[in-house]
Amino acid sequence: MRILILSPDLPSHGVVQTLAAQGVEPVVALATGESRTHGVIRYERVASRGDHGDPLHLRWSKKALRTLVRDLRPDLLHVVGDPWIPTAESGAAAARHLGIPYVLVGQSSVGGPNGLTARWQAKRVRDGAAGLGGVSRTALRHLASNSPGVPTAVLPHPGFEIPLSTLDRPVPTFPTFLVVGRIVPERGLDLLFDALATCFGEWRLRIVGTGPAQVALEAHAQRLGLSSRIEWLGGLPRTELARLWPSVDLIVAPSRSTPTWVEPTGSVVMEAMAHGVGALVTRCGALPDIVGEGGMIIDEEDGEALARALTGVITDPSRVVALGVAARRRLLEQFGDGPLAGRMLLWWREARGQSTP
Repeated sequence: MRILILSPDLPSHGVVQTLAAQGVEPVVALATGESRTHGVIRYERVASRGDHGDPLHLRWSKKALRTLVRDLRPDLLHVVGDPWIPTAESGAAAARHLGIPYVLVGQSSVGGPNGLTARWQAKRVRDGAAGLGGVSRTALRHLASNSPGVPTAVLPHPGFEIPLSTLDRPVPTFPTFLVVGRIVPERGLDLLFDALATCFGEWRLRIVGTGPAQVALEAHAQRLGLSSRIEWLGGLPRTELARLWPSVDLIVAPSRSTPTWVEPTGSVVMEAMAHGVGALVTRCGALPDIVGEGGMIIDEEDGEALARALTGVITDPSRVVALGVAARRRLLEQFGDGPLAGRMLLWWREARGQSTP
């Protein structure tokens, strides 16, 4: 089965490699770089313009994409993107023109296109798909709520390569917590500070990110007497997170939903789990599905539950070691290359069966 993958971000090489080992002939469309072959995986450059780092502004050449699809004649086109972004529109148009089925993986859990024409175009892209997926369950529900009977799948996009092994973690003298993300009210740092202010015992908190709420939060931490235990690391490239994992014990994501935002993918939490770091999260967006039984999950805005969970690991630091082991096991079993490739392949087969006359 030949599959053309069209995505603003490169798919996981490990997942694509695993698919190739299972008999799939994967071809990945590139917006930048040069066409090349990596083992059995083909990477084909397609002309594009706009901001390659922003899916809303990345525009593929429809003519070049149609030519690639015509030359390849894939059995299926796998498109990653919400139905209102240019990637999805271009992929769907090329597939329709050549009579090739396509599947669509949505990334947003809230929002949608503005304007009557944009909504009509998005509906056409969504309704024409032979299968609908989401990078999280919330994203899938947002995309497929009006499409009963269509094959569906939840296919997270980790955005990192899972390490083959991790170092054994000793029991820390006291736990070090980590928060990663843009510093905005939705991240729930105020709730975390209030909870930590009620905890007795030693701990440290490291914060990666910048944002408009930082000044107010630093003042809040000062008022609570927490400043000496908090390290503000500023914004770091994703590649530099790797050096942090050995020095932290628990990633904390006390996120809160708003009418315009929920935690979209939880990819940083996934990365922490892959490195054997335990997780404490709220039931916001993708987070509870990622963590599952591999960590601690509390309700949004439940400061008392957050304080109890933190107190548990502060008073007994050995718990973070067990949480880290459970987190990595969960990540490998549910989101490792093999499980993701298996779900993807099953979904593709279902989608092709539905689209076959």
